[in-house]
Amino acid sequence: MKKITKVFISVLTGFYLTTSLSALDLQQVTNQLAKHPITTGTFSQVKTMSTAKGNRNLKSSGSFIFSLDGIMWKTEKPFPSSIAVTKKAVIQTAADGTTTVIDTSGNQVFASIASSLTAVFSNDLTELQKIFNTDFAETKDGWTITLTPKDSTIASSLKSIKMTGISDSDYATLNSIQIQENESSSITYNFQNHKYPQELTADEKNFFTSK
Repeated sequence: MKKITKVFISVLTGFYLTTSLSALDLQQVTNQLAKHPITTGTFSQVKTMSTAKGNRNLKSSGSFIFSLDGIMWKTEKPFPSSIAVTKKAVIQTAADGTTTVIDTSGNQVFASIASSLTAVFSNDLTELQKIFNTDFAETKDGWTITLTPKDSTIASSLKSIKMTGISDSDYATLNSIQIQENESSSITYNFQNHKYPQELTADEKNFFTSK
């Protein structure tokens, strides 16, 4: 009986160690994401707003860049435009080529979004956790990272940032980002056609340069 008990305990211990070692955590996922310094692809976006007549959904699509220089969404439909977010500035370019630059030092919300996404993709959890409470969860299909601002001023305009993705043994792929601005307004990005170039082209670098 004692021998059977020992065998049973050994099996349970082995099972526990196996599941523990295979379990993901936030550090592992950011490690995996950081292995691709540049990610490009396409996106579809839905901005949801509550109105007196019910929810209103505004849809758009285009291409994106995630890099250590910053993040960029180039909208192609319904109207061409682009927005690039770096640690120092938000650069918006309209269809006619007009560029607007917003200094993030004067806008805590833009600064926190820029810092959080850059921190995730550069595996800088210390920077990330200065600004946000972080909640990581494994799901049936992958993982979820939920960020909630620690600063009350930021929280008044930004409730949360939720990221979902999948991981294999070496790499992680970001599938979506949901930015909850307030109780009645949110923006959801879904990402497809991921590619991992070694460097940005000259045209792509221009998105992150204020003119």
